[in-house]
Amino acid sequence: MKCYITTTSFGFIATNPDNKIIDYQLFGNKQVEKLQEIEKKQLLTEEVALIQNISESYDEIIIETNNSLQAYSKLEEFDKINVEKTTINGRFIRENLDKILQDISELSEVDIRSKLNNTYNEIAKVKIRESIKTNDVMIVETINSLEEIEDTTGKLIERLREWCTPYVPELDKLHNHELYSNLIANETTRENIKKSPLLENTHITLSDNYDIDITEEDLAIIQNFAKSIYELYQTRKNLEEYIQNKIEEVAPNLLDVAGANLSAKLIAHMGGLEELAKLPSSTIQIIGAEKATFRHLKTGENPPKHGLIYQHPLIRGSNWWIRGKLARAVAGKITIAARKDAFGGDYDPDLKVQLDEKVEKIKKDNPFPQRKNKKKDKKNKKNKKDKKKGKKHRKQGKRNKRKLRKGEYDY
Repeated sequence: MKCYITTTSFGFIATNPDNKIIDYQLFGNKQVEKLQEIEKKQLLTEEVALIQNISESYDEIIIETNNSLQAYSKLEEFDKINVEKTTINGRFIRENLDKILQDISELSEVDIRSKLNNTYNEIAKVKIRESIKTNDVMIVETINSLEEIEDTTGKLIERLREWCTPYVPELDKLHNHELYSNLIANETTRENIKKSPLLENTHITLSDNYDIDITEEDLAIIQNFAKSIYELYQTRKNLEEYIQNKIEEVAPNLLDVAGANLSAKLIAHMGGLEELAKLPSSTIQIIGAEKATFRHLKTGENPPKHGLIYQHPLIRGSNWWIRGKLARAVAGKITIAARKDAFGGDYDPDLKVQLDEKVEKIKKDNPFPQRKNKKKDKKNKKNKKDKKKGKKHRKQGKRNKRKLRKGEYDY
C-alpha cells in the first residue's frame, strides 16, 4: 500500500492515497532553520522520523521533494522510498494547508499567516547577511556605480568644455578631463589659470591678447558645475581603490589574471563569484557579447571572439589576427582562477606566469595574419550554391508529385 509525504513550510505531512492524514512532523519554533536546511537539500531529522513511523504500515513511501533518491540511501527503509517533484497529494495539502494546520496544531488562521510572514522575512534577512559577508553584493554595486559615474562624467565634461571654449579656447588641447575640470573648478579665471602650477607639464599657455570677458555671475555658475564634475572624478578614484581592495580580498587569483575592474565586471555580470566559477571557459569568453551570439545563432554570421574580456590588456593591445586565440587562453585561466577563489581559497601565483607564457607562445607562433585559401573559398561557395539548388530541386520534385497525385497535370 502507498503513502505520500509532502514537505510544507510548517513541517512534513504524510497522507494515504485518499488524502487522509496518517502522521506528521512539524518544525515548531525552528521553522527558519529547518527551511534553510531544506533549501540546502539536507535530510532533516523530522523527515527521517516520519519515514520510520509509517514504514511499518506501508509498502511504498512516495516523497515529494527536490532531493535525489540517493539522498535517502543510508536509511533502512530505502527500498520502500520513491521520490517525485510533485504529487497529487502534495497539491491537495498545499491547497488546504490552512485547514489541515488548524486540525493538527493549535494555530489559528491568523497565526498561520503571521508566522509564515515572519518566517520568510527572517529567511530574507539571513540571505542578505550571507550575501554581504561574501562581498559579492558590495563588488556588484560598486562596479555598477563606477560604470554609471564614467557614463555621467563623459557627458558632463563635454558640456563643460563647450561651455568654457569661448572663454579659454587654449584648454581644448588638454585631453586630461580630470585636470580640465580641476582647473575650471579651482582657478576659474584666465589670470589664475595662466599662473596655475597644474599647467606646468602640459605645454599649454594662455594668450595675453585674448580679451573676451565673462561676468562674475557666469563664472560662478561655471565654477560650481566644474566642481561637481571634479568631485565625481574623485569619487571614481575612491571606488576604483575600493574595488581593488575588495577583489584582492575576495578573489586574489582572479585579480592576478584579469585585473580589478575586469574581475568586478565579470562578477557583476553573472551576479556573484560562485555563478562565474560554475561557467565553462567558452561561456566566459563571450560574456557581454550576447547580442552577437544570438545573431550568430539566428543568421549564421561569424560567432563573437570575445565579450567583456576584450578589456583585458593582453587582448586589447594585441594584433587583430590573434585576439581570438588570446581570448580563449585568457578565458581558460579566468575560469581556473574563479574556481580556485570560489571553492578552493588558495592563492596560486603560477596562474599569471602560465598565462603570460601561453600569450608569448601564441604571439611567437602567429607573427603575421594567415592568408585565406581562395580555392577553398570558391569550393565552399560552389558547395553552398549546389546545396541551395538541390533544395530547390527537391521542393519542386515534391510539388510535381503532389500535382501528379491530384491529377493537375495536363497531358
